[in-house]
Amino acid sequence: MALLDSIDRRSFLKALASAGATGALAPQALLAETGKAPAWQNWSGNQSANPANLVFATSESQLRQTLRDSNGTIRPFGGSHSFSAVVPSDDTLVSLEALAGLRGQDGDIFTYGGGTRLAMASAQANGLGYSFSNEPDINLQSLAGAIATSTHGTGSNLQSLSGQVERLRLILPDGEALSLTREDGDTFLAACCSVGALGVVSEIGFRLEPAYRLKERTWTLPLQEAMDFVERKKDNFRHIEFFAFPLGEQAIVKTMEITDDPTDSSEREDSNDLLELVCKVAMRAGWLTPNLQKLVTLFVEDTTYTGPAHKVFANRRTVRFNEMEYTVPAEDGIACLQEVCETIRKQDINVFFPIEFRYVAADDRLLSMYHDRPGASLSIHQYFAQDYQPLFTAVEPILRRYAGRPHWGKLHTLGQRQLRELYPAFDRFQAVRRELDPQGRMLNQHLQTLFGATG
Repeated sequence: MALLDSIDRRSFLKALASAGATGALAPQALLAETGKAPAWQNWSGNQSANPANLVFATSESQLRQTLRDSNGTIRPFGGSHSFSAVVPSDDTLVSLEALAGLRGQDGDIFTYGGGTRLAMASAQANGLGYSFSNEPDINLQSLAGAIATSTHGTGSNLQSLSGQVERLRLILPDGEALSLTREDGDTFLAACCSVGALGVVSEIGFRLEPAYRLKERTWTLPLQEAMDFVERKKDNFRHIEFFAFPLGEQAIVKTMEITDDPTDSSEREDSNDLLELVCKVAMRAGWLTPNLQKLVTLFVEDTTYTGPAHKVFANRRTVRFNEMEYTVPAEDGIACLQEVCETIRKQDINVFFPIEFRYVAADDRLLSMYHDRPGASLSIHQYFAQDYQPLFTAVEPILRRYAGRPHWGKLHTLGQRQLRELYPAFDRFQAVRRELDPQGRMLNQHLQTLFGATG
């Protein structure tokens, strides 16, 4: 997380030590890693599986054969950046990692293998004079996984990655391949954001823009001032977001605008080791968390960063966390955030990670969080080694009360009944799913909760 990239690190650590926060918590001990990864484990470590078959398909023909020949439940995985249980299966897991790279260009439509990491795709596009219209600030996800969960960046007039899809190739559980465009109606609109419930996406075509450069500005404000500023100015910037520290009542604000400035900024300073240290201190000494949040923002400088869009969008994140994200109607976003922050303060919930607040434009994808309505996304994070249940249990009822739609790749507790109430096109998606996967072979236990136990 790039929250600390502009911090005066030496001054901050000196202030932290003088406050007695580090005490007997030696950095080398705090940063020690323990445990071994299982056969499959997601990025944060909260999901794992030991499947009977773990297949690394190297071609579409091998992928089709795998789906035809396998028994039981089939689940694909890419970058493994989802926190919800969308991947685990005891039967067959299929990696998309080798199905990567640029497959073709037709004008401004770029077709990539489904396993292509976003970082690779956007860098290749830039080399050919194009950029994605918007990107999230983590770019290690596979493209197939990113559109499956409607992964997004920020910008009130910009859609998620699912909304940028113009065509795709879907391999059904029986091995049949479908090439889909808008002319295929609900089948296409369902496949653009499917949580992997229809089959395996082997190729995706995105409509891109001529390459552009961005100038990012980052600065701090008291939390209420940040809320007022972002709500008032959300349509004045191409990209705007902020990171709210409820206990410290401070915020880090970030805007991005297209620029003609040809000069690239120097590489961002890696802040992950510092963030890891602060998270571990806060976890073990919760009474210090409000002061730590204030201290962090005190040492964040007003900075700018300029470069090609794909480099400015991306931030290096190695500090693990677990996440819940809901998208509420855009006009209710700040009110919802205020209530969430008040609840965290009243219940004195120990969480150092800030709440990330972003705006995203509406689209027509059937299971998109932004289906037919622009949204404000609230991303709630908890350090991976810390119990996330107290935090998520406290805030989820608030997010639901504001008609929030859960991010498919983030933790939530909703099932089919609640989801049908929140997603207007839920039954249209279900009709497509039953047609393409009548036996429910793509449904693991989690997806059965979402969509029903059978086809």
